[in-house]
Amino acid sequence: MLYFLLKNKILMVQTSPNAKKINPRDKSNFLSKIFFLFACTTFRKGYRKCLQEEDVYEIAKGYDSPTLSTLLENQWKNVKGNMKNRLFIALFKSFGGIYMAWGLLYLTAGSAFKISQPLLQGKIISYFAPDQTGVTVNEVCYYTGLLCLCLLLHTTVNHSYSFGIRQVVLKIKVAVTGLIYRKALSLSASFTSKDSSGQAITLITKDVEAFEHAMFLFHKLWVGIIQIFIVIYILYDQIGVSALVGVSAILLPLPVQGFIGQKIMNWKIRAGRNTDRRVKSTQEMLTAIRTIKMYTWELFFEKAIIALRKKEVFNLRILLYLKALILSIGILNAKLGLYFCIITYVALDNYITAEKAFVVTGCFATLQNNMTISIPLAIAYVAELKAALERITSFLALEEIGTRSVAKNFYSEKPYVNIRNATVKTEDGHVFINNVTIRFNNGLNLITGPIGSGKSTLLRLVLGELAETSGSVEVCGNVSYASQEPWLFPGSVKQNIVFNEPWNEERYKEVVRVSALRKDFEALPVGDMTCITDKGLNLSRGQKTRINLARALYKVANIYLLDDCLSSVDGQVGKHIFFECKEFLKREICILVSYQELFLRKSDNIIILKNGCLEFYGSYEGLKDGAEEDLKFTLNKCENLIDYHVTTEEIDEDERYPRSSPIDELNVYKENINEGAVSCDVYKTYVKAGGGVALFVFVLLLAVATQGILSWNDYFVSFWVDMEQEMSGFRYNQTTHSAEFKALEKSNKQIMILYSFVVLLGAVFTLAKSFLFYHFTCKASTNIHKLIIKKIINANMTFFNNNLSGNILNRMSRDLAILDERLPATLFYLLKVALLLIGSIVVICSVNPIFLIPSILFLVLLYYGRCLYIPTGRSIRRLEGSTRSPLVGHINSTLEGLATIRANAAEETMKSEFDKHQDVHNSVRYMNFATTEAFGFYLDAISTIYVICIVLTFLIWKTDTLVGRVGLAITQAFGWTKQIEWTVRQWAEIENLMTSGERVLEYQTISGEDTNGAKIKGWPSGGEIVFTNVSLRYNQDHKYVLRNVNLMIKSKQRIGVIGRTGAGKTSIISALYRLYDYEGDITIDGVNIKNVDVLFLRRRISIIPQDPVLFAGTIRSNLDPNEEFTDRELWRALDEVHLKRIVLDLEMRIYEGGTNFSVGQRQLISLARALLCDNNVLVLDEATANMDPHTDKLIQQIIKETFCNCTVITIAHRLNTIMDSDKILVMDSGKVVEYDAPEALLINRESVFYRMVQNNGTVQ
Repeated sequence: MLYFLLKNKILMVQTSPNAKKINPRDKSNFLSKIFFLFACTTFRKGYRKCLQEEDVYEIAKGYDSPTLSTLLENQWKNVKGNMKNRLFIALFKSFGGIYMAWGLLYLTAGSAFKISQPLLQGKIISYFAPDQTGVTVNEVCYYTGLLCLCLLLHTTVNHSYSFGIRQVVLKIKVAVTGLIYRKALSLSASFTSKDSSGQAITLITKDVEAFEHAMFLFHKLWVGIIQIFIVIYILYDQIGVSALVGVSAILLPLPVQGFIGQKIMNWKIRAGRNTDRRVKSTQEMLTAIRTIKMYTWELFFEKAIIALRKKEVFNLRILLYLKALILSIGILNAKLGLYFCIITYVALDNYITAEKAFVVTGCFATLQNNMTISIPLAIAYVAELKAALERITSFLALEEIGTRSVAKNFYSEKPYVNIRNATVKTEDGHVFINNVTIRFNNGLNLITGPIGSGKSTLLRLVLGELAETSGSVEVCGNVSYASQEPWLFPGSVKQNIVFNEPWNEERYKEVVRVSALRKDFEALPVGDMTCITDKGLNLSRGQKTRINLARALYKVANIYLLDDCLSSVDGQVGKHIFFECKEFLKREICILVSYQELFLRKSDNIIILKNGCLEFYGSYEGLKDGAEEDLKFTLNKCENLIDYHVTTEEIDEDERYPRSSPIDELNVYKENINEGAVSCDVYKTYVKAGGGVALFVFVLLLAVATQGILSWNDYFVSFWVDMEQEMSGFRYNQTTHSAEFKALEKSNKQIMILYSFVVLLGAVFTLAKSFLFYHFTCKASTNIHKLIIKKIINANMTFFNNNLSGNILNRMSRDLAILDERLPATLFYLLKVALLLIGSIVVICSVNPIFLIPSILFLVLLYYGRCLYIPTGRSIRRLEGSTRSPLVGHINSTLEGLATIRANAAEETMKSEFDKHQDVHNSVRYMNFATTEAFGFYLDAISTIYVICIVLTFLIWKTDTLVGRVGLAITQAFGWTKQIEWTVRQWAEIENLMTSGERVLEYQTISGEDTNGAKIKGWPSGGEIVFTNVSLRYNQDHKYVLRNVNLMIKSKQRIGVIGRTGAGKTSIISALYRLYDYEGDITIDGVNIKNVDVLFLRRRISIIPQDPVLFAGTIRSNLDPNEEFTDRELWRALDEVHLKRIVLDLEMRIYEGGTNFSVGQRQLISLARALLCDNNVLVLDEATANMDPHTDKLIQQIIKETFCNCTVITIAHRLNTIMDSDKILVMDSGKVVEYDAPEALLINRESVFYRMVQNNGTVQ
């Protein structure tokens, strides 16, 4: 992932011959830009093959992430104060000028072309009125020419405006996304401990998207209002006061729409918060999936995430209902406006001419477009944008890490760390560090003390990650840091070690040797080029710790802060690391936190902390003189520690060590991109998830009925004009008393009554259709999420090894958001305009059936145009999804390792890497809207030609068709120019958006764990475990991590498992828990565990895992998520692990990852979980690695007393914890090396176990 972090800092590989090509628009001429000819290259390429990431162009000039992000960041800093509209002001200063310029173009040119159309239509239609003399043949030809020119210019201007706005919006999105990431890099520990990257991911994948529609429609909002007043003037000029009545009916609901818009904003904020929580919970699940499976908490997390999803969708449903309501009000406004206008005009006994009728109809068509689409959608989306701006601004206003001044010219001075009377405490008064004064100088400074005494806090204080409440901290020198919890990012092992430093082969090899990683490289599938998955899921704890250490040592610094890097390694490796680090860093300041008090004798300075206070600071000799009785035993063991010497074997290994190579590019986030059309199964699954075919068909029928009612409203105008034309003849001849006139007058009144009823019926059907439609889509997205999250949680571990959490989170955030909002909105508009289009075709062909021929040809041409576009559009959409994964993964990984990133001064490099990912992703987005806009332009051009053909047909072959019918055909044809391009684009967009459904539903085929098997009552009763020829590998193409393991553990035996880190100890537990498929057989009490239900099996084995995992929630939910135990039982478990004094309430909040507890305290909570279960088999996987010796002793006593009748398997690096075991299992390279009683192994001085005990200092 982070290969490009090394840009300009390492020996780079040669430039690929497949370098990205320049964006075609950057080298196109003016005509190519106006007529979108530059997009033809992309269309050609996309039609011939499925586009891949290598087909993506360079980011267009002026759209690169570094430039835009820096521009907005500077403006953000220049806006003073903590105002709510601070981000808006910064954005306006950065991009407001060009954005408003496009708005003025749309106002002037767009309005002129748009408003002139109904006037020209009226003149042309009046030519067909019988006995008219006002318009000559020459004049109608002149008007027709003007109308054609107007249509062509309007199409050109409209799409140029649309493309221009989309370009500005892309710049804004790039800048805001970059600003969010830059903010994330500077977040303080108080935020990252209480919240997660869930919020940041939601902001980038969802909230930033609010700019797209809102910015596009905002100009249509205010320009539309201006156009309304212009149209009002034209209407008043045509029909007088009746126009004001109709317009009043349109304008009166505007305040209601504004009120609904405010509600949309409020519900958008609520929905966003729920999305944050769901993404956060999903992220927690993904990062701790191994622990979840061993505790069989899948169902708990599944229910928790689904419950959060239900809350999210509830808010989303309300949001969509409000959008539907505001849109329906807009649709009905236009119909009611025309209705009241007609009713008033008739009531005033006015005479209507064809020209007036269709000028009014054309004006109301313009109003209808503004009132039914532009203004309602603009209000809704601007409200959403306002909510998004508030959320983003709140994030940008979060507390940042404090900046500590480092002593100047430290390279010319002797480095030091000086802490004077420093105190660190929380807002609620909890003290972490209390009045500590220490000065660190060159040499090895070892910090030790009980768990929770403030050791890690002291290092974070030196780093500047925490601010002292009082006192002072002065750091003189360049700092390197290895965190207690190893931070590994997705990438190769080599990339994780080199990180932000220049490539130095000699130093790299030396650091690998010091960190004892050589043997691990030999065991890894492809050595140091092995790809590390999320949080090093495919490595042992010891391997992760040493890679984390190697990164800190590789950096050239003056001060090295190493936080507990020896707890997760065996004694021999720990001894190697201690002595080699001491030699390697002898000229620097090394501050090492460790519970390994055996190394006290070889430390230059010793610091002992207790309850946040400094208990001792000085040399080993000084400690001996004042040591208390309980420490003297440990100090005596220190005297027995055998000095370390480099062995011949290690020297030989150095000779065998292969020559290292520069870092190669490794795209760990690359996804498989599907080719061809989206499968019909995706559509079927969506329909089925929404309620089935029956409900879907009912929604369609309701939509057809609604459109039929609304189309009748349009058809009414022609009836009315033709009837008025006949009645005017009677009035002209003064025969109004005739029976025919009376019949016409009666029919007129009946039609007006019927029209009133149909308008009311249209209102009811429109609302019903909207609500039922969004009910269907919300149900579909809810059920799809439920299906997929269940598949993910119950997937086998191989799936998580092969799929990074960034890729999964991308699909469960952005792709799911598209299914939630974008797809329903697109389907809704497609359904609306498609039915409107069909209605228009029926109306036009009813005027003259001959129009059926060009209409069919026209539709066929549009269909083939769509077929040419779809391959390109679909490929680009898939690329857009796949290139988003690195963005999500990068920010997720960044927030997990902020302390390490800042300690390595890698912020700028991380920005550069993020900008690179953003440039690739946004280049795809640029390609997307460029091809989409070009497609729309050509569709509009074809539609314009069709309309011109309709008008010319009436002019060339003038018939006796009633003027009302002529006007109806022409106005309906003009409606096409507004709808056909949108219909075909939305039709194509459906398949493009369905690629997100395709990406999400890919997880539908995940291979789940086999839950078939027996559930044997009372099993296991004894706990006898037998491994027979067991071999295990994590992937089929990887090496075996267990090789032909054979062992027998008798009932109630205590087995100690030891071996070098990466020797296969934890893999034995993986096999026992059936986390991976294995070869051979494992039986417990004679029952082959392959024949037992896997969840039942795991519930019958208690474990304290090596990675203590706590989830955001409470003490109660972390101990007993399934609510199986009483409060008394929970308190008893906490008391037995000595946490009762720390935990004051079972509802005490635990932050994400348990960051408000030390690692040792987290392990104690894990022990409490095991105590609550009454099982006959207990596994301790480095359970006491992060505890001080005193607590370790107490815990071992608890385990010995509580689990005395259990079979206990203890994996340990501290040999004293397993010395009283019945048998010792020594592992190396996945094989059983020794397996016997400890006494028997110690008698044999050639045994591996004896050498390990001797090196550990346990025996002389």
